[in-house]
Amino acid sequence: MSEKGKSPGFPYIAEHIFAPIYPVIAAHIVEDSGIKQGICLDLGCGIASLGIAVADITEMQVYGVDFSMDMCRRSKDKAYRHCLSGKVVPVQADVHLLPFRDNCAALIVSRGSVFFWNDLSVAFTEISRVLAPGGQAWIGGGFGTKELRAQISGKMAEIDPEWHDSSKERLSPENLQAIQEAGRQTAIPCRVVQDDSGFWLVLSKEVSKGG
Repeated sequence: MSEKGKSPGFPYIAEHIFAPIYPVIAAHIVEDSGIKQGICLDLGCGIASLGIAVADITEMQVYGVDFSMDMCRRSKDKAYRHCLSGKVVPVQADVHLLPFRDNCAALIVSRGSVFFWNDLSVAFTEISRVLAPGGQAWIGGGFGTKELRAQISGKMAEIDPEWHDSSKERLSPENLQAIQEAGRQTAIPCRVVQDDSGFWLVLSKEVSKGG
């Protein structure tokens, strides 16, 4: 492929084409969960666009977790540009082995990453371990609204002819079923949100009766 025809990389796509969706998704999650304080983990964060959007509307301390050192560097730079250095901190780590203590995260978010996790069972076990009682984890993907989905899908189809096919594959019934099953295996109450906001598996960790 010529340089002229080369598709832009993920950081450019996340920063520019997908940029409008993150504040919408963050607002939806925060409003639905009612969680505005404590620790938030953005798993498979890329350049931490969703974590930054959460930090922008809450008092939460956000950790953007990504396996890639380059993505961590880029998320640190983006947090700085948004005047959120210190409030959004990159952490290079694998979702299958999170470097956080048990029951520490009031909110866990992850958009688009779950479709690339190697072992859903192990990843969701880690999520359930670090999720605090009374906390929620929103794992899935989406565009926030039907209008944003149409707008971004159109732009992505222009730069990647295989966009629609790959998107359908990620959201195949088999993949969505596997994600739901991994969530259920944690024994944490979970529900599925599947509407114009996208597909999300929401885990809500109950507060133990003993305190």
